Amino acid sequence: MNDINKYRELASKWLNGSITEVEKEEFLAWYKAHVDEEVEIPAYFAKDEMELKQRILSNVKSAIRQPDRPQASKVRSLTTKTRAVAASIIALAVLGLGYYYFTGRGEEVMHIGLEDVNPGKNKALLSLDDGSVIDLQEDGQGLIVGEQLHYMDGSVLESALFKKIDSESSLVTLSTPRGGEYQLKLPDGTQVWLNASSSIRFPRKFSENRREVELLAGEAFFDVATNSMGGKKIPFFVKNNEQLVEVLGTQFNINAYDKKLGIVTTVTEGSVAVKSNNKPNNHERIVLAIGMQTIVNEKGITKYQVDPEQFVAWKDGYFYFNDANIYTVLQAFERWYDIDVNYEKVRSDDLFYGKLPKNVTLDKALHILKTAGVHFELKNGRQLTIKKNK
Repeated sequence: MNDINKYRELASKWLNGSITEVEKEEFLAWYKAHVDEEVEIPAYFAKDEMELKQRILSNVKSAIRQPDRPQASKVRSLTTKTRAVAASIIALAVLGLGYYYFTGRGEEVMHIGLEDVNPGKNKALLSLDDGSVIDLQEDGQGLIVGEQLHYMDGSVLESALFKKIDSESSLVTLSTPRGGEYQLKLPDGTQVWLNASSSIRFPRKFSENRREVELLAGEAFFDVATNSMGGKKIPFFVKNNEQLVEVLGTQFNINAYDKKLGIVTTVTEGSVAVKSNNKPNNHERIVLAIGMQTIVNEKGITKYQVDPEQFVAWKDGYFYFNDANIYTVLQAFERWYDIDVNYEKVRSDDLFYGKLPKNVTLDKALHILKTAGVHFELKNGRQLTIKKNK
């Protein structure tokens, strides 16, 4: 038996529950080593594809809806559910059936007036204290802030406006519009990835005893550089109106899109301490390690155990939906494709699970709505209406 047939058989055994633990480990090791390779499906296999696909989707659906075990504290674990779903999605990929899964009724889909829209790209503005604005290049691959402004491709951004601001108290704001994202390297070497519709304010130069930036809106991922002065580490803080994050480690994500839901802080490496500025937990300090998350809102601060991948996938070029409703999906599309969404009617019971590349056009991204049987219409290029079912 050649390798591909062997691992197709293991995938099928995983789905029907007959796979052993040893075979699981072998299958996962093979999959990780060949994750980027294409898998050819032989002709004899195609006639059973739909039946097998339904079995796989049923397996995923069952895994997704499996309730989490009760937790003794506010820390909620998603590990069991995530592993079960991941197993079925891996099997989908190996069997050549695609690895996106979305719940829905499977109705006939209507989508009319579809004019394709390109995905977002590198796009940002740099605003100075005096009101001056610098439009940053799309092909510069990000910005490095130092004595001069450099793009990450090595080219120098000549700006007489920027050279005038030498004071440590002078603040600079980097903002991305809808349909834009940008990477930033701060004066201390800290790297920041800014998602669409986001802005961050930082000093032209950091002081010798404190580094602090402010996330004004949106979402950002931080990889914080270690700096010291006289043998003492210089602390790094990220603030906004709702919370203050003190960096104890290196890598974390802050999502401040939905103030009603709350400010979501997720750690991927090292640790951070989060303080809420809201009552009743104002000034309560919670330390987060890898795979932990806080949500800070008007009710206070709550800690969770999570799979961090889904919260930082945007930085690596993916949408990652995990039991997301249609509003969550379309809010992400609004920001990335710079579209406006109107709702004639929405089914609140549709949930979406999947990992979708952000570099696809809007037509391909909207495939998840087609899969769920959602009717929609796109007019004037960027006006998307979710239609009533006829």
